[in-house]
Order: sequence, then structure tokens, then C-alpha cells
Amino acid sequence: MSKHLKVAAAVALLANVVIVAFLLLRPTDDVPAQDLVDVLDPLAADATMETARYDLSDRAGDLNIILISLDALRYDRTGFGGNPDGLTPNLDAFAQESIVFEKTVSAASWTLPSHMSVWTGRWPSVHGVTNKLRLLGRDQMAESTLSPGIETYPNLLAQNGWTAAGFSGGAGMSGKYGFDRGFDTYVDDRPFAGFDYSSPQAFEWLREHRDERFFLVLHGYDSHGQYPLATSAIESIPYDGSFDGSIEENARIREGGLAAIEDPGDASDMTAQIGLEDAAFLESIYDEKVKDADERLGSFLSQVRTMGLMDDTVILVMSDHGDEFMEHGAFDHGHTLYEEQTHVVMMMRLPGYAREHRVEPVVRTIDLFPTLFDLLGLEGPVGVNGESLVPLLRGEDLELTAYGETDYRLYVHHRAIRDDDYKLVLDLRDGETELYDLSADGGEQNDISSTEPRRTYEMEQALRGWMMEHGQNPQDYRGMEQDPIEIF
Repeated sequence: MSKHLKVAAAVALLANVVIVAFLLLRPTDDVPAQDLVDVLDPLAADATMETARYDLSDRAGDLNIILISLDALRYDRTGFGGNPDGLTPNLDAFAQESIVFEKTVSAASWTLPSHMSVWTGRWPSVHGVTNKLRLLGRDQMAESTLSPGIETYPNLLAQNGWTAAGFSGGAGMSGKYGFDRGFDTYVDDRPFAGFDYSSPQAFEWLREHRDERFFLVLHGYDSHGQYPLATSAIESIPYDGSFDGSIEENARIREGGLAAIEDPGDASDMTAQIGLEDAAFLESIYDEKVKDADERLGSFLSQVRTMGLMDDTVILVMSDHGDEFMEHGAFDHGHTLYEEQTHVVMMMRLPGYAREHRVEPVVRTIDLFPTLFDLLGLEGPVGVNGESLVPLLRGEDLELTAYGETDYRLYVHHRAIRDDDYKLVLDLRDGETELYDLSADGGEQNDISSTEPRRTYEMEQALRGWMMEHGQNPQDYRGMEQDPIEIF
């Protein structure tokens, strides 16, 4: 008998003993008897039980893995994230069977570098895929791709015997950047495709490969600004303004906001172009897209369940970044590192232990694969920046500092550091800093850097030290005049 089954059997036997003792010894007078749940809960929280729950190494050879990425999904749009509008009933139901990381920080605020950080477990400046094009000289650029010397977790899964297939929405998740390394199948032929395109292909692949040990990636841009919402859905939103909610309009607004960044340190201020009613309209379009994404995800998960795969499949669900709707004077994503763009979804459903487990401390998207590999007892790449979150799952202390980066198309150069609920944002081009206490100001509207000078200084020095440690000299960005990259 495996150690996993031995522990489970021992816990089951102990639970039976506790139940019998409870029934025989419970009070018989008028004093209410202690609830049986109160008796069993400490047992369920016992370290032995937690160790068994978060050790899948004995089953690794029989387990499948599915990773689902919902592009541009903000954490605050989910029911489990506190949203009252019922936008994500399927995700909310999935959360009730999963580990939910409540404070997950993305390594970047747009698709390409954030997903590559997940794939490699490394910060964007370490893996180097920070833009779709990379500088060769003042006037020369080449298409970015991951260095052959940097290993990816999906490639290691393939090397360890998992049949790997990816069905992505292309664009920033195109295989050419290095995402397809190790995959037998990687579909990226339609840019900004949603689950309506990728999910049927993924399901058909599952039907053909269900008897193999597989690693499946499903990615969709359903919530993204460059994914179209049905005209009928747009017309159902009450609005009397001039915007039309199209993807062409989305691109124009985004480019207009970036063009407004003229001098080092300038913010993208679009308040003259987008009024409150317009912002509410654009946000309502986003919410409709989130509802559609959730419905399509629910359909896919239902098919997986119908196929009987839930009992032997680890399912990971994540988002890579969010979107701004004028919370800080601009629109879309990539241009800042505020919470609306970097607070993302990250969940894990483990077969055999499908119950909700909320994890409150700050974690990072770069920790996703290191945690999976630890659960499965696999050796991951060396020298990564991500860490296993298994100690947190077992109730141990694990204090992680989260960092964020964006050099979005060379229009901006921002870095951020989050230590518990304090977050500092640094504009590298002019050296300006902002400090926020997220416990009191989750929307980052009250910069407290002037009233907390010591904390600001210490966090800024920690951030600059982290940059130097990872090959970035903050002084190199001061007053940078490099021409922006005009593609997206």
C-alpha cells in the first residue's frame, strides 16, 4: 500500500473512532451536545491530513494536468473575489472545489511577459521576453523568443512523459515566442481567439487522447479588448454616448492613451476623451465578455466532468492580467502596474481533495508551476524565481515579496514591489514613487509616500536592489528617449 493510501486509511480509521466516541460520550442532560463538525474539524486540519492532501507524488504517474488561462480577467470580477453581479457562476462553482489564492500578483500587466513568467517561473527581466520585439540597436529590432538556455515547465512535463497539447488564442500566446516548446500540438493560428474557437478543438483532442497521460493548455481572449462582443449584446447596454464598443475603437483608444505619454514620467491622462458615462459603457462591455468567457469555460469543464476525467486530473485556472477602465485616468492594460491590471485569478483543483481552500497571503503567478511540481514530486528547472506554495497549503508561514514589471512597447518603464498590503510603484524614467496601503485603499487612490517617507525609502531601495540583482540598472531608464514600438 502506498504512503498516500496508508495516511488516508489511518485518518479514516481515526475519524471513525472519534465518531463512535462522540456518540457514546455525548451529554444526555439539557446542555446542547457539541456539534460533530466541531469534533472533526481539528482532525481535518491535522498536519498529517494536510501532508497527505498536498502530496500527489504517489499518483503523479497517473494524473493528467489541465491549465486554463482566461486572458485579461480581473480578480474583482469574480464572485469568489467579492463581485456581487453574478458574472462568473461557473468559476465560482469551480472555486468551491479548489484552492483559491486570494492575493495573486501577476509578474506583468500584459499577455506576453506575464504568461512567459508563468511558463518559466522567472521574472520578465530574467526570461527576457518583455516585448514582442527586442532591440538590436537604436534603429534595429528583431522578434522576441525565449532563449534556448531557459527551460520551461511545460517542456519538462513533456520530458517526464506527459503528452502536451496547447490551444491558445495566438497573439501574445503564439508559439513562436517559446510557448510551444515540448508540445506535440500547439494551435495559435487565429489572433485574439476566444474559447469558442480553442475549446472545441481542445475537447476533440481530449476525446482522442483521453487514455494517455496528458498536459492540456486552454487559453482564450474572451475578456480582452481585442475580442469582439456580439452587436446585440452591445446594443442591450443602456448608453447614449458616441462610443460603439468595437475592437477597432478599443485599439484607437488604447493607442491614443499611449500617445499621450510624451515626456518621461507623464501619465496617460484620457479624462478629456473618456467621460464617466463612456467609461461605464466600456466597462459594461467588458463585464458582458467576462460572462461569456465564464459560460464557455463552464461548458468545457462540464465536458471534462462528463468524460470522467475529474478524478485523475489536476486543473489549474489562472488569468494573466486585468484591464483599466479609467481608475487611474487611462484605458486597457500594459501601461501601469495598479491592482486593476495585476491582481489576477489563480486556482488549483486537486483530484481526491475537491474542497474549497482559501489562501490569504500574497502569492505570485510565477509560483504556479513550482507548486504543481512540488505536489507531484517532480524536479523543476534550476535557478527559478518562483517558489512552491505547498508550505502555505499546509498551514505553514511563507512570506513572499511580489514584484511587477512593464516595459509595454517601450512607452512605459514601471516596476512595483508588494510587501504584504503595502505596495510601491516606481516610474523608472523620472524616478517618481507612489506608495499605497492596500488594506485601506484597495483602489490605490491615496498615495501615502509623503506621509510614510521611511517605508517609501526602504521599499524603493529594496525594489532597486532587486532590479540590480536581476541584471537591471535603474539608472539606464532615466529619461529614456527610445522610440515606442508601434505594434501590439
